[in-house]
Amino acid sequence: MSGTTDSHCENGNGRVVRVLWVKFIWRQWLREKGLTAMLIGILALGVAVFLAVRLANKAAVTGFGMFTESVSGESDFLIRPKAGMLPDSLLRELRDLTGSLPVGLFPVLEVSGALTTPESDGGGLLRLVGADLVALQNLAGEARLEGRGALSDKTAGYVGEAFARKYRVSDGDPFELILGDRTVTLTIAGVLKDDPNRISVPGNLILMDLPGLYELTEQPEALSRIEVRIPPGWNREEILKDAAAIFEAFAKERNLGFETPGERKSSVTQMSAAFRLNLTILSGLALLVGFYLIMQAMEAAVVKRRSEIAVLRSLGVTPDQIRRAWLFEGLVLGLVGSVVGVVLGRLLAVGLVGGISRTVNTLYYETTSDAVALEVAEVAFAVAFGVVASVAAGFVPARDAATTSPAQAMRQGLQGGGLAVLRRWPVGIILFLIGLGFALLPAVVLPGGNRVPLGGYLAACLMVIATSILIGLFFKPAARIIAFGKGGAMRHYAASQLRRPEGRHRLTAAGLAVAIGMSAAMAILVASFEGTLTSWIGQLLKADIYVAAAGSNSVANGNSISRKTWERILTLPGVGGADKLQRYPITFEGREVFLGGADYNSDPERFLQLIWIDRPERSGPEALSRQDGMIPAAWISEPFSRRFKAVKGSVLDLPTGDGVESVEVTGVYADYGNEAGTIIVDRALTSRWYGDDSVSQLALYLEPGGSEERILDRIGREFPELVVRSNERVRTESIRIFHQTFAVTYALEAIAVIISVTGLGLALAGLLLERRNDLATLRALGTRRRGIAAASAWEGAGLAMVGLAGGFLLSFFLGWILIHVINPQSFGWTLQYRVPWGAFGALALLTLVIATSVSWGVGYRAAHLQSDREE
Repeated sequence: MSGTTDSHCENGNGRVVRVLWVKFIWRQWLREKGLTAMLIGILALGVAVFLAVRLANKAAVTGFGMFTESVSGESDFLIRPKAGMLPDSLLRELRDLTGSLPVGLFPVLEVSGALTTPESDGGGLLRLVGADLVALQNLAGEARLEGRGALSDKTAGYVGEAFARKYRVSDGDPFELILGDRTVTLTIAGVLKDDPNRISVPGNLILMDLPGLYELTEQPEALSRIEVRIPPGWNREEILKDAAAIFEAFAKERNLGFETPGERKSSVTQMSAAFRLNLTILSGLALLVGFYLIMQAMEAAVVKRRSEIAVLRSLGVTPDQIRRAWLFEGLVLGLVGSVVGVVLGRLLAVGLVGGISRTVNTLYYETTSDAVALEVAEVAFAVAFGVVASVAAGFVPARDAATTSPAQAMRQGLQGGGLAVLRRWPVGIILFLIGLGFALLPAVVLPGGNRVPLGGYLAACLMVIATSILIGLFFKPAARIIAFGKGGAMRHYAASQLRRPEGRHRLTAAGLAVAIGMSAAMAILVASFEGTLTSWIGQLLKADIYVAAAGSNSVANGNSISRKTWERILTLPGVGGADKLQRYPITFEGREVFLGGADYNSDPERFLQLIWIDRPERSGPEALSRQDGMIPAAWISEPFSRRFKAVKGSVLDLPTGDGVESVEVTGVYADYGNEAGTIIVDRALTSRWYGDDSVSQLALYLEPGGSEERILDRIGREFPELVVRSNERVRTESIRIFHQTFAVTYALEAIAVIISVTGLGLALAGLLLERRNDLATLRALGTRRRGIAAASAWEGAGLAMVGLAGGFLLSFFLGWILIHVINPQSFGWTLQYRVPWGAFGALALLTLVIATSVSWGVGYRAAHLQSDREE
């Protein structure tokens, strides 16, 4: 019997909710089209920013890959060197080792190239891949390599459809590119068609026959890696297991890397995990601030519909049914806003992916993708994120609508509102202290070696909540500021409202404080990073002219300047000396880092100057040179030191082209050029270890009286393949790249402030609606419409003052967490804490002006509201 009763109750509740949806919610949406559209727009904007950053991140990461996957399919295993190159003879050894096992071995050589018009941001970087085209043709089918035929022309190469479109080439066309410091011409042998069942061919790939690439690069026969494939068959898994055991033992014996392509891709893309995680968290800023706005708007809707709620309650509609209807409204708003946000987010992602990809290229690894794929999982996650935020924001208004008695709603409206916790300042102090405790926790180290500043993120969240509560203490000071001096009845009226703030006052100020706090904290981070970077660049860039191989601004660039070329440059009239630098990627303790060889200018007054975290005893031109019999000296970057817990005195066993070599750390220096970490040793060592006398960069010092313009012009004419820049230009481009990297955060800051000020206007509209009796009294006493608007403007200005005070206070602590906790634990960078007071002043002035203007408009519109008595 009870089950039947419960069933009837549930059916009754459903019918009531449906009636409330049609007669109560839908009708109100049609009546308030502007407010409904704004709520959907705010939700859509928050979801769009969140989704766009995730999609752009994912596109940048998926742009990395083993380039021959595009034509051969994914290999089963990779054998690669931990440093240097694989000798060509290794292929024969592996074939002998596998014996009769049906295993396909595919040798691959990858080299960097660049466009003949080098681009300053590394966007012109090309990748030439040499492979056994006969084996690939047998594997992939003749249709994959159709064209004029690369096998008959060693200087021919295949490109993908994206490459052909981008550079407007087709079969048989010549194509000029830069290899190292030479310009070479190759012929387009054919265009590889994209197969929907395979990875798309990257837009910077040129595929050549291996002997042809050897000839083109004038390099000794060596390999970047050997790819292993097991053919399909009934016993494939057994062969796979046997082959893995053989290759793994061989790789361990020879100190080589052995992994699957998936493991390789994962290990490389993990380098940018901290960067992508921080961007994703920041992208939630707009939705977090939007949460406050949605709550304010739905509370304002409760106020507007208070008489209808009272009638419904009088007719027997239960509080639970009212609550369900209100939450259902939040659910529908969340769904509609999230769907619109997905469409908008897809468009935003296209604009963001270029900037994120350039940052990844500069700091982490080469990525080629500029296409954004909208995947079901990402869409579902973004929609769920938006819906949960909307429903959660509607919980408090739903509670208020359901728990207020009909008589109270009819007579007084719904006084109060907001979150009860915002009135309990002791709770705010407790949360703030707990947040400080979380900030002191060390980073959580994930299995892949990435360090996640979980304590820092929790501390930031708790401080946001704590500030939302504690800003209630600023209302009385704000009221005193507004009421300062004699006269101004409307000022004193506005101040009286702030002396006894309602829940909606507190909620509005909290939303504004969170937006201002997060925006100002990001401004502190950007200012600190820019100040530190500017000092670092000023200290680092002491030379007059900088010469680099094309594509040098991409961390994956492998182009270099040959010894013949750099020696010719050093003999030019007016050149007094140079710092010579070369860099090699190596795998240290399973993670990608860089090994640099440095040969400093012999002048003790003019050589590369580093900013030291832990200064060595000597840092001059001869500091890295040691006498025979001693362990070679090395300097390590701060990110390397934090990542591997290496300090002065540590001995590192480095994989090199000549085997494992030991070095002793004698100093730790600041480096903001990459997050992976760098080890610097004497270039004489790297020349011996790798048999390589080329350099990746020259820093030239001119003789007294030498003409910078003349030397720049001469190097540019005699060596057009090289990138030549003056000291001033390098500084300017470095700052430009920096601002480009932080472009996303600037947009997020602007969105947050706009949303929060909009919320202030909505909150005031609700508050004035509740005070319609007060407004009627003011009109009866002779107050004009402009006077009521002025009172609203002063109240809005007071709320803005409270939000600004709380926001700036929050920003100082969030900035401290970002700079001294999250940034060092994520990236290993030490930054100087700097507050951009000018930007703070501009933000405060802009917020006050906009808030006052919006509040004046809201008051002017509400001045003719009818009171309850007039109704």
